[in-house]
Amino acid sequence: MTTDPRCAEAHGPKARAPGPFSGCEHGCRLRVTLASGHPVEGELQIFGGHRMLIIRDPAAPMGHRVEGPLRRADVTRVEILQSREEVRAEQRAQRFGKLVFTWEPKTRDDNRAQLEGIARAIADIPRDGDFHRRLELEAQFAHLAGRIALGQAKRAWVLAEAAWYRAHNSPPSMADLWGSDLASPSCFRRPREEDFDPDPAVRNRPVPVPTWVLQDPRSIRNMLAALQEAGLSARIHRLGDLPHEHGGILVKMPVSGRAQFALIGRRNGAGVMDWTHAWDVLDTPTGARRLGAVRRCAAYHRMLKVLQVGRVALQLDFATMLERL
Repeated sequence: MTTDPRCAEAHGPKARAPGPFSGCEHGCRLRVTLASGHPVEGELQIFGGHRMLIIRDPAAPMGHRVEGPLRRADVTRVEILQSREEVRAEQRAQRFGKLVFTWEPKTRDDNRAQLEGIARAIADIPRDGDFHRRLELEAQFAHLAGRIALGQAKRAWVLAEAAWYRAHNSPPSMADLWGSDLASPSCFRRPREEDFDPDPAVRNRPVPVPTWVLQDPRSIRNMLAALQEAGLSARIHRLGDLPHEHGGILVKMPVSGRAQFALIGRRNGAGVMDWTHAWDVLDTPTGARRLGAVRRCAAYHRMLKVLQVGRVALQLDFATMLERL
């Protein structure tokens, strides 16, 4: 025997009436009339199914107070004042202030021009100037840089370069901007033209390594590989504006405490990499004793040998060697 589904619907439980928050999404701004008859306005926040209103209150410790969790019985009327997108647009306008550029960038040249223009506007504000305007400009800069995923080290270069051009006409070097001709790649680095491209496929495309870097056994790339192949703990420490021609490698020695050497390589006018090494520990009696212990260990002598010859076994397939800058 079968049952007519229409009969089941007729005799089944009644559909639940929509609640007062029906159609309200997380982040929208509401006017809520409580059961007591008191109206409140705020942004709706939903956490774990619980609804709360974040209400602006200058008297509150953080400038906001929370009303809720709100249940059906607590509310008699709900009115949507602004959608979530309208709230976000308003917050964005407050965070950015007056825009330096009102047109949308479409090309890499547009992105670069706008980033450099905003950076110059930041540099034009004196240190004791309008602090809130500086925050607005920095928010504009971070928003545009984030859209093209420009790294923090390259953002730092754009900002420092804008400050440089306030007093100079000639292009700056890394030493002019950073105070040294070597910098950690994670802290300070010149951006490439491709870094401003709106297409992520172009920005992330691997860059071919110069042939001489692969063929020179004492290039920075091959020297690092040779040190690691010799069983030493080595890593890139600093790089210059031309990262293949000037850089530093940090080599840690297997001795208790801080015991490391800074190897500095620079390509000379003849196209040859010259290397020097320096004990990268404070000049103290403890450091001197540690240096003596290092000079007696085998790792130190392996490092000196690698410095002389570099990497003996080179990669043969040069055309496939790529790296991400």
